[in-house]
Amino acid sequence: MIDIHCHILPDLDDGPSNMEKAVDMALLAVRSGTTQIIATPHFKNGVFEVSSEMVIDSVKMFTRVLEEKKISLKVLPGAEIRISPDSCLLLDQGELLPLGCSRYYLFELPDIFIKEGIITLLRQLRQREVIPVIAHPERNRTIQRHLEMIPEFIFENALFQITGKSITGENGKRSFKIAWNMVKEGQVHFVASDGHSIRHRPPCLDDAVKAVKKAGGKKAVRTIFEENPAKILAGSVMSGVRGKRVI
Repeated sequence: MIDIHCHILPDLDDGPSNMEKAVDMALLAVRSGTTQIIATPHFKNGVFEVSSEMVIDSVKMFTRVLEEKKISLKVLPGAEIRISPDSCLLLDQGELLPLGCSRYYLFELPDIFIKEGIITLLRQLRQREVIPVIAHPERNRTIQRHLEMIPEFIFENALFQITGKSITGENGKRSFKIAWNMVKEGQVHFVASDGHSIRHRPPCLDDAVKAVKKAGGKKAVRTIFEENPAKILAGSVMSGVRGKRVI
């Protein structure tokens, strides 16, 4: 499996505070069946001062440690970018990191936002041939109150990534209900761990895989957990995913 959203790099944000804890997360991810992780520290969210150079250097250092310890996990650079009025300006200036050196960028919506502003941004990103992936919409307060936004954003070429723990019900009843409704409607393109530590939202997807497999079979699992994430790493453009049912 490929986990496209995980806070696994040490001492960058609210993920592991040191290398030892980051290694523990890597071991847990491997045991759960993950072979590749895109490291996505919080980026431009006004809390953590993280730059592209810091992420790339941290990935290189972490990779060396994993190789020394013979841990079979490939880690790639990325970022969870908080959407702001300056997002396109920062993109044009080369300050935003894509997912694994691709055209895909992982964006986090503010808890409170105006729909029209996000649609304008999505159109601006499309003009720049950027493919936006919106992180954990099922946990976003505004989307929870306005589910009609989901198909509207997909119409604007946005893709959606939901959290594995939402699939299993560990993020609360509301997130659970929205996540499964999105899966059934073909509105989920990726499931990721959003892992932060071995205890708080660990980097494990095996339980979510079992739940999706039980509901939709192996084809659903392949689409959401394997084929779609692989397209990011391959740099290929996903097509025909809007409203495509997988369950």
